[in-house]
Amino acid sequence: MLSGATDQSPFWVHANQNGNIPMDGNFALGNLALYKVYNPNNPRVFQWSAGAEIVGSYAKSEKIFASDLYISAKIGIVEILGGQKKNVTGLMDTTLTSGSLSVAGNSRPFPRLQISIPDYTPLYFTNNFVSIKMSYSDGLLRGSRVNYGSTPYVDRTYFHQKTLYLKFGNIHHKLNIYAGMNHQAMWGGEDEIDPLHDLKPEKAYWYTISGKTFNSRKTGNHFGTIDVGGEWKSKQWSYFLYRQNIFETGSLFKVINFQDGLNGLRVKRNAPYNTGSKKFELQSFLLEVIGTQSQINKSPLSGLAVYQNGNYFNSYIYQTGWSYRGKGIGTPLIPESGITKNTLPTNDSEFTNNNKFWAFHTGMVANWLRLKLSLRATYSRNSGSYLSALNSTEQQVSILFSAERNLKALKGCSIYSSISSDFGELYPNSSGLLVGIRKNGFLD
Repeated sequence: MLSGATDQSPFWVHANQNGNIPMDGNFALGNLALYKVYNPNNPRVFQWSAGAEIVGSYAKSEKIFASDLYISAKIGIVEILGGQKKNVTGLMDTTLTSGSLSVAGNSRPFPRLQISIPDYTPLYFTNNFVSIKMSYSDGLLRGSRVNYGSTPYVDRTYFHQKTLYLKFGNIHHKLNIYAGMNHQAMWGGEDEIDPLHDLKPEKAYWYTISGKTFNSRKTGNHFGTIDVGGEWKSKQWSYFLYRQNIFETGSLFKVINFQDGLNGLRVKRNAPYNTGSKKFELQSFLLEVIGTQSQINKSPLSGLAVYQNGNYFNSYIYQTGWSYRGKGIGTPLIPESGITKNTLPTNDSEFTNNNKFWAFHTGMVANWLRLKLSLRATYSRNSGSYLSALNSTEQQVSILFSAERNLKALKGCSIYSSISSDFGELYPNSSGLLVGIRKNGFLD
């Protein structure tokens, strides 16, 4: 992959790319991946899987690192995974979305140990009408400078996650309803940050996973969403409507902030595409509206009384906020301060200087003249953050258009290219061209 840009890499070149893409604008990148996957037709109770992906880039500096590096095993419907593996969380269209609010695949995957039911599994006592999938994991993040506490730095922090999702309806029903939630928390170093209360790691872990209050505040930096969705499947098309609603800083058990969240509608063609056809054919279309302007949780006793202010993806304790290796773990629409225009206000205690915005995002995939075409376009109105408020609303547009074509010469090989642009008041104005070649199925 080769990329050239007039400034830093445009937004939709690097966003939701698992931290693989350099921000320098002009770069060369290559990756090599090898995976052993589960065999869905294998009747055995026990199976194992593993994966490794090595990424190398050359820009202003050279980098070589492992993106995926994991091993997992399935015992019946239960999977145990150890290592780092790409991951997204929440109800959404995974191919064209602006990014899930809590875990979007925007940063590099971090090492974790997870036990899960990874696929929707029917509950037989419901006559297969209700299916469940769930996970429980703990991961290792890096150290962080501390904003408030008895130590200026903790050597390591941790990432806890649990998810639970239900699906109502089976493959024979035209309508499927989805509902569930995810809860994440960054924690660690409590005994160093507040030695007076001597909160040992094992006790801090319990307070983190349970959400209990210790010394009048939550232990760790919490973030999650409550998700609902519905999918209608006709013969030709399917329609998927979804909503991710944010909860943070204890608001789940008080009042959920219904003003903030992600709303999406995806329309997808069900009929297979004739690869030999040259006519234009739309495959999928997506529209999302995302809002995080409110960030206020109101008291259940009065609609006027403020219960608690939020500051999404920033932490009053950890300067790294909701990030890993400098990239946001959640939606890339809440960016790290270092990639916004240097004329905008920042605060050293915050990871992001823009977490209050309204955004309108669209995506499309189509086939034409044996080309696979895709479009992503986002318009946002940005107001800064709690400590880095903007004097006026800053508008931003980011666009990426790409084309890909399979090659007859090599099975599973394709060439692709994209043009992208950022223009507005949040990111440096930049336009770029990217070209590359990919090969899938090297070992058949």
